[in-house]
Amino acid sequence: MSKPVYVIGHKNPDTDSICSAIAYAYLKNALGGGEYQAARAGKLHLETQFVLDYFGVEAPPLLTDVKARVEDMLNGDTPVAVLPGTPLREVGILTRTHNIKTIPIVDEQNHFLGLVTLGDIAHKYMQELGLENLGKMHVTLGNIIRTLNGQLLSGPAESTELTGNVIIGAMAAQTMADYISPGDVVILGNREEAQLTALAREAACLIITCGYTVSDRVRAEAEKRGAALVSVPHDTFAAARLINMSAPVSSLMRPASDCIVFQADDLADEAKKVMLETRYRNYPVVDENNRFLGVVSRYHLLALSRKKVILVDHNEKSQAVDGLEQAEILEVIDHHRVGDIQTGQPIFFRNEPVGCTATIVAGMYRESGVEIPRTMAGLMLGAILSDTVLFKSPTCTKRDEETARWLAEIAGVDIDQFGLEMYKAGTSLVGRTNEEIIYQDFKEFKMGPLTLGIGQVETMDLSQLAQLKAGLLADMEAIRKEKGLDLVLLMITDILQEGTELLVTGPESRVVEETFGQPLVDQAMYLPGVMSRKKQVVPPLTAHLSK
Repeated sequence: MSKPVYVIGHKNPDTDSICSAIAYAYLKNALGGGEYQAARAGKLHLETQFVLDYFGVEAPPLLTDVKARVEDMLNGDTPVAVLPGTPLREVGILTRTHNIKTIPIVDEQNHFLGLVTLGDIAHKYMQELGLENLGKMHVTLGNIIRTLNGQLLSGPAESTELTGNVIIGAMAAQTMADYISPGDVVILGNREEAQLTALAREAACLIITCGYTVSDRVRAEAEKRGAALVSVPHDTFAAARLINMSAPVSSLMRPASDCIVFQADDLADEAKKVMLETRYRNYPVVDENNRFLGVVSRYHLLALSRKKVILVDHNEKSQAVDGLEQAEILEVIDHHRVGDIQTGQPIFFRNEPVGCTATIVAGMYRESGVEIPRTMAGLMLGAILSDTVLFKSPTCTKRDEETARWLAEIAGVDIDQFGLEMYKAGTSLVGRTNEEIIYQDFKEFKMGPLTLGIGQVETMDLSQLAQLKAGLLADMEAIRKEKGLDLVLLMITDILQEGTELLVTGPESRVVEETFGQPLVDQAMYLPGVMSRKKQVVPPLTAHLSK
């Protein structure tokens, strides 16, 4: 499965940022992508939640950063892993087939238990076989049959564990008897006398080489004693060399507690440090429930797949999701000034002077000939009404209004009634924390020598501000110091009166007075007719500070 391309708006997302991300991801998938996933970089506001609930759409998942993580180093292939009971020979064949040198061991639920390397298997194969004690390795009858391509002629269940030594019965029958103890496994050919002697000495299993079968007499004796008879196609030498490889991989496994294991969400930079400080060939990767996901190595650092993102409703680094510098930006869809985001190669960049990103996205549906579902139409309508303040913002264009009315028709809603309900749901200041109000739509801007943070919140009753003002100013100043900003401004915009109460904190507050030509009174000024941060606050401040 391919990794998703995240369509994401700015931090402290407003309704346009969320709804445009959802609508654009839907459009991209409808055009044949399939891997586009809307995401959000912050907490939902009440107004946005109202719009989503109204049209029955789930909120996009929270993506706190797009930094490269260990999961981004995985190539998406189905990882190779084995169960603990798998014979070593099968594991060895897997290493050759897949050209790998490390095999993880998992349980039936895919939980990571440990790993074994090709070197471990080679060392085991080189061991002397005659003194091997199968009891130490927990070898089952079934594993011997699987490893030696054998056929069970007679005997107990294949899950039976064999605990004795391995004896090669190449000598005379009576001489051989001196070497056999109860429970041993004896490898021998089609010599009936030797076979009966081994059974008389209570051998647990006879491995008959070269594909030979046994006489009725031998079979009856084995059944009487509960011994296993296994016919294998190999000669005695090959059978002896292979039998050690019937040991379960768990007998050589390095347990998980002795391995360096990465979590899928570990930062790639941190994993890189660990890899450089250690000398292992491969490192297992698990999820939060210890389920095995794959292995990574130093090679994967070179082939690291960066997260792919499409930015909507912003194009300034200070407003973007954390870790953007480690991601690959594929597109930008925006209606704000061109900011400071840079890319390593040309990308699709669509920026238009309209009041809302959703207006652009809706137009792209039209251009592509993709039918807009009611849900997507409703979300884009909500975004336009929010960003244009019910068409009262000076940023609102004729195209925004025409698009909104077209979308309202598709969504089947009364545009005025829906707009008022949406604003009532999201504009009450009572019952919200100061931080929620300040951060509802908060963006940072670099203007000349200063860095400003400007938030905006709409209300239908500016009288609510009186009881909140002192607390808001105190928290704005705390945020200013915490973020190292020169100024923090909060626009409290009255939709009905069409004006903004502007709160200001910071030592450079004279800049605001000079820009708007009036004094601050108790760190506040009223700006009649000012409804838009983008068009009526940011441009004059930028112009003044650039002088």
